[in-house]
Parts: sequence; structure tokens; C-alpha cells
Amino acid sequence: MNVAEISAGLGESHTLPDGRLKAERLETLAAAARGAEDRGLEAEVLLYLIKSYAYGGERDRMPVAFGRLLRIYDDHPAEVGGWSHSIHWTLKWMTANLVNNPSVPLATAYRWLDELDGRYRQRGFSARPVLALRAQLAELVGDDEGAATAMEASITAPRDEMADCDACERNTWGWWRTTVGDDDGALDFWAPVLEGELVCAEEPHHVLAQSLLPYLRTGRVEEARGAFLKGYRLVRHNVSLRGSVGRHLEFCALSGNEARGLEIFSEHAAWVTDQHEDVSQRAGFLAGAAVLLRRLVALGHGDVAVGAGTVESMLATLERELGDLSARYDARNGTTAYSERLARRLAQEPLLERLPLGVPLTLPGAGPSEAASPAAATGTATGTATGTTLDEMVAEARRLTTARHPHAEQAWTRIADSGAELPEDVVAEIERTRAGDLMGTDPGRARDLLLSSAERFARATRTADALEARAVAAVALLVTGDPAAAETSLAAVIAEAEREYAAGTLTPAEYVAVRKGGPFNAMNALARHEDPPAAEVAAARALIEAEVALAAELGVADRACRYHDMLAQLCFRLEDRDAARAHLRSAMTGYVDAGQPWFAPTPAGMLAQLALEDGDVKSAEDLVTQAIEYGGGLIDREQAAHLSSLLVEVISRQEGRELDLVAAALAAAARWDGLSEPDTLHNTFTAARAYHVLERHAEAAALFEEAMPRVEVPYDTYGIATTRKQYGDSLCAVDRHHEAAEQYLEAARLLQDDPENQVPHAQLAWAAAEALRDAGQGQESLAAYRRAARLWEEMGAVTPRVRCLRSAAWLQNAMDEQAAEEAGTTADATGPGVVAMRAVLTELESIARSDPSEEVLAELAETSKQLGAMLGDPGDE
Repeated sequence: MNVAEISAGLGESHTLPDGRLKAERLETLAAAARGAEDRGLEAEVLLYLIKSYAYGGERDRMPVAFGRLLRIYDDHPAEVGGWSHSIHWTLKWMTANLVNNPSVPLATAYRWLDELDGRYRQRGFSARPVLALRAQLAELVGDDEGAATAMEASITAPRDEMADCDACERNTWGWWRTTVGDDDGALDFWAPVLEGELVCAEEPHHVLAQSLLPYLRTGRVEEARGAFLKGYRLVRHNVSLRGSVGRHLEFCALSGNEARGLEIFSEHAAWVTDQHEDVSQRAGFLAGAAVLLRRLVALGHGDVAVGAGTVESMLATLERELGDLSARYDARNGTTAYSERLARRLAQEPLLERLPLGVPLTLPGAGPSEAASPAAATGTATGTATGTTLDEMVAEARRLTTARHPHAEQAWTRIADSGAELPEDVVAEIERTRAGDLMGTDPGRARDLLLSSAERFARATRTADALEARAVAAVALLVTGDPAAAETSLAAVIAEAEREYAAGTLTPAEYVAVRKGGPFNAMNALARHEDPPAAEVAAARALIEAEVALAAELGVADRACRYHDMLAQLCFRLEDRDAARAHLRSAMTGYVDAGQPWFAPTPAGMLAQLALEDGDVKSAEDLVTQAIEYGGGLIDREQAAHLSSLLVEVISRQEGRELDLVAAALAAAARWDGLSEPDTLHNTFTAARAYHVLERHAEAAALFEEAMPRVEVPYDTYGIATTRKQYGDSLCAVDRHHEAAEQYLEAARLLQDDPENQVPHAQLAWAAAEALRDAGQGQESLAAYRRAARLWEEMGAVTPRVRCLRSAAWLQNAMDEQAAEEAGTTADATGPGVVAMRAVLTELESIARSDPSEEVLAELAETSKQLGAMLGDPGDE
């Protein structure tokens, strides 16, 4: 292969993507160049080969190629001197790889650092990057003091042409602060990168990944969410950034997003067996993956399939390799610093229960994402752990029943399923609990169970429980359709309760509990009619008001709360909103004061809705926030989802609350997961739009991208088109112009036959043209501009039409000039672009003669100016 062929092959290699194929091509060219006479060409090939190793995830291969390059440089300075800057820059890269490679003896790493230091000093370069590498090696071997000294010296050393770019240096400084537990300091160093002020080829990619856990640990959860949404797409499938992918996996494991983490790991599972990479990057990926897989095993998902095995088998594979890597690092470093650091990383516990990141995902075989175990929700021992006795289980179930706790039913069910021989009064309590569950679906069966439990309670001399069960059985009789019998039965039970109370057999609370049958019967009787007479509603209101007064007189506050709830419903029927509001507030505060906050969300939510209807968004937000807090994971999932959506609505009505809206909407999306896909997607889109308004387009695009495949679910055609346009706008803002054009074109297609949306249709066609232009698709853009112009013409809209035509003319002109340059000629004043611009000018002149409006004259002047610029008039831009 001669010099010309090698040069041609080198040029062709630039078109190949980074990876093994490109590296193999360059290796072939390097071997050929070694036999050629041109040492400068060989140096050039070697530099590109080394760069290919770096960006292809094969940094371990760099030293051999670089050793040859240095020999050429030292032996042939005249021929290779032109590559001096690149060689010294790349020497820094290669030395960094040696520092982080456990296969390189520590003495060799120090020797190369000294080599780098010497060469830099010889040529007058600053020691700034050398000191940063010395700090990294000191940290690896566990010399924290040495690392701090070297890093502080690096930061204060002068910057020159050999210093890493500002973004990369900030990355290193922040990493150093995390190694000593200073998350705030790290985030301060990273701030210019995270805020987009400093960028480079691999930043903010690394910094976004590294900032995830520091953000969580410092309580900056919104920033953590944003870093994930912006950062993951930057590193996804990028072999040279797999350590950062590992950090995203770790973040998912520690933020309650195990399902998302499993999805990400599954996409990259091939990396586990792909050994063509540098060790430090591999270790970073495997460690992050192991944190995730450990979490999945702890949650009981070890048998979920992933890669070529299961979560559990994959974890075992990863931990074996990580153990080997740790041993290699420790042996090379002469300390246990690496293995200790890795052990701490693998042992991390979740930093918060759940940080919604977008469209919710559910682990295979798991329930909906928001489902929580009773023990987790209450913090109480409601489970049947090994060693729990029957007496302890019964005591706990009775405690929960007395407190009217939502998990009382589950506690009694566990006892029923225990297989133990149960005392008769325990059987009675189980029957009573089952009856409550059946009241709405099978009231006849519920009544039978209640009467059976009453008999059992009576035999156990539990008079109060027997009377209460009979009272509720009377309510069941009403529900079955026999109100007269129900009234007679209930009257008899209450009369008996009055006698027992008078005799001192019943406590005030037990007496009031039996009397609850009256209010329940009244409410059920009204529920049997779609529009009951106002007189019946008023009668029920009087009855329940009397019971409230009695409960208050007897000091039974928890029963009064329930009656206030009932009275609020009746007052709404009677169109007495002020009274309803007062009863709701009494119910809410009463439940909380009685230690039963899980009942407070219903009145609090209704009060929030009333405040919102009255335009008092501040009170509405306070109330719905309280409602969600009172629920605490104990309320019905659908109720929690509705409350979350109400909070989204309240926040959306307030200006400047977009970040709060993101958090509320994604939380609502998570709560609707498994209940209503339209609500899940609607809330995800709401969060995306909020990011869009904030011009945080990377986060917006990430959320749109997740939800867009299912956009048809919650919206009508115009809504879908609008959503696609917003997605396209965000894609354009992050320079994803080709994808943006696809969204604009699809949105335009949806509206093309809608006569009521001609303007949005034309606007979308115009936006598609500009996105295609910016994506470098000249011919497609040209056609799109002309189509948009035709649409504006059909509506008689002069200004947007001529602007589309001018843009098309400029695009055509640029294409003419490019074609002329490629042909070795020069574009002239008769090219299609110039002709098109002249046609626009002629059309405007004609319009101006019949309609010399200010708008037309302004466009005429602008078109004349642009034609002059196109023709090279020195007076025009």
C-alpha cells in the first residue's frame, strides 16, 4: 500500500463510526504506514488510531500505538514536528488510561506520569493536567491527603493549551469533591456544565450522570429528574460512555425507578459480555448495574429474565467479575481502597421512595407502580412474620379495628388464612369484617354473616359488639330492599342499646356505635332514589344533626366526624354550599384530631374543589396538598390519583409554577398507572409542556418521546397535532432537526383536511420546511417551503407566503452555489435561486400597485434588500 493509498484510506476511515471496525481499518493502515517512507503520515495514522481506541471504548489498546508514536516523534522531529501539539495532547489521554488501568503496574503509571511531566516542562507547558492525573492516582490508592494536595495545586496552576477544556476540568473537580463526601461542593464546580455554559464532545454527558446522586442526597430532586431526562439520551448506547450509563442505572435503583433501570440495563445487556473496552469504564458500568440488580433481588424480582439469564444469575456474574476487578486494583495499588469504595457503592440503600421520571413502568409480574404493602404504608407490624403468635396477630387486628384503620380487614384476613383454631369471638370478628366487604355487592350474604357474628358475640358476652352487628344487619336489610323490616329491626336494636347504656353495660362510644345504624339507614334510603324529595333529605339531615349533637355530648368525637361527612352530602343536595363547606371542614379537622387522618382526604379534597371553583387557588392548593398528605398511602389508589390530578389542575392555573407542575404531573401520572392510561399519558404530556414553557427542551423532548407513541389515547386530532408541534419545537431547540421535521409533518397531515385549522396546518408545513433545512435535507425542505407557500396563498395570506418563498429562494441559491463549487464553476445571477427571488419581488410589485398597504410595502422593501444581498450588493448584508 503506497502513501497515496494510505492517505485515501485514512480519509475513508473518517466516515466510519467509532468502534472495532474503524479501529481494525486504522490498524491496517498503521501497519502499512510503518513500511512507508513518510513518518509524518504514519504519525497522523497513529493519532487517529489512538483517538479511535479512546472513543470506541478500547483505551487499553492506546499505549502500544502511542509508544510507537513517541519513538517516531523523538527520532524524526523534522517530519513529525507538525503533529507536536496533538502528540502531547494525546499523551495526556493515554497517561490517564494508564492511571486507571489495573493491568498497568503502579510503578509504570508513575513513570508515565513523570514522562508526561517532563515533556510538558521541557516545552513550557503548565503542570495543571499532570497534577490532576496525580490526584486521580492518589485517590485510587487511597491517599486522600495526596489527592487533595495535587488537585488543589492543579486548580491553581496556570491554564494553557494543554489543559483540559473548561467543561472537562469542572467534571474532574466535581468528581474530586464527591470522593470526600462534599456533594454541595461538587455541584458548585459542575454548575457551569449543568447549566449549559460549558460544553464539549463528552460534556455535559459525564457531569449529568455524576450529578444524579449528589442532587438526590442534597434534596434537589427536581434537578436530579432533569439531569436524568437530559443526560440518559446523551449516553445511551455510547460505548465510550458506558460508565455514565452505569450511573443512570444506579440512580434508577436508588430513586424508586427499578423498572426503568431494568429497561435501560436490558438495552445494554450485551455490554456485559463485550470485553473490548477499557477496564475502568467497564467497572463503572458493571458497578451501577450491580446496584440495580441487587435492588431488584431485594424486591423479590430475582427470577425476572434479563439478557441471557435472570436478574439473580446476572447479578452473580457481575459480582464475580467486580470481585476480580477489585482484587486486581487492590493488588496493583497495594491497598484495599478500591474494594472498600466499591463495597460502599454496592451497599447503598434507596435515597427516596419514588421520583417519577416520566411514563411509569411496571416490573414484570409486579402490580401497578403505586401499590404499597400495608406494612410499608403504615409502619406497623401488620404482617405475619415468622414467630408472630396468633394472640399477637389478633391483638394487632383489634387495635386496627378500634382505630378504624384501612388495613384492619387485611389483618383479619391473615388470621382467617392462618389455619389456626380460632376462638368463637375471633371468628365473629372475621365474619363481621367479611360482611363489611360484601355490603355493596351481596347485602343478603352480608346480613347473614352479621347475624351469625352477633350470635357468636352474644355467646362470648360481648354485648356491645353483638348489638352493633345487629344494627348493621338492619342496614343490610334496607339495602336488600325491605325498608320497613329494616326500620323495625333497627328500632328494636337501638331500644335495647338504650337500656344497656342506662344500665351501665355499654360505654358512650359503644352506645353511639350501635346508634350509627340510624344515620346509615337514612343515607341508604336516600341513595335508593335518584332525586329524593327535599323533605326526605331535610328529615335525614335533622336525624343526623341530632346524632352529631349526641356524639359531641358524650365525647365520641371520631363518630361525629363521619356524621359531618354525611351532613355535607345532604347540604349539597339542599344547595346549601356554606353549610356543606362547614361540615366538610369539621369532618376533616375532626378526623385528624381523632387520629384517623386516612378519612380526611375525602372532605379535604371536596373543600379543595370548592375553593378552586371559587377561584381561590391558594386555598385549593393547600387543601389538596393536605388531602394527599393525610392519605399517606392508605387511601384507595383511585382516590389518590384523583387528588393528584386535582393538584395538577390547581397548579396549572398559577403563573410561574411550571417546575411545580412538572413534579405534580409526573406524580399524578405514576398514581394513574394501571388505572387509566389516558390519565397517565395526559399528565406526562402536561409535565412535558411545562418543561417546554420553561425552555428546558431536553427534558421536554425526553418526556414527549416516551409518551408520543401512545398520544392518540387521551387527545382529539387537533390536540394530537398541537402536542406533536410542541414536541417538534423542543426537538429543534436541541438540534434534533430531522426528528422535529417528522413531528411537524405528521401534525400537518392530521390537519390537512380540516377546514377549521387551515392556519395551524400552514404553520406546521412552514415549521417542517425549516426543520428539514436545518437537518441538511435541501430538496425536501425546498418542497416543504413551496407547499407551505401554496397553503398561505389559498388563505390569501401575503406575508407568510412571501417569507416562505424567500426562504425557498435562499435555500435554492445555497444549493446552486454548492453544486457550482463541486463542479469547479461559479454560480451566476441567472441561477434558480436568484430567479425565484426575482419572482417574489415581481409578485409583490404587482400586489403593491393594487394594494399599497403598509404590510405589502414592508415585504416589498425586504425582498428587494434580500435580492441585493443574494446578488452580492456591498450595501446589503
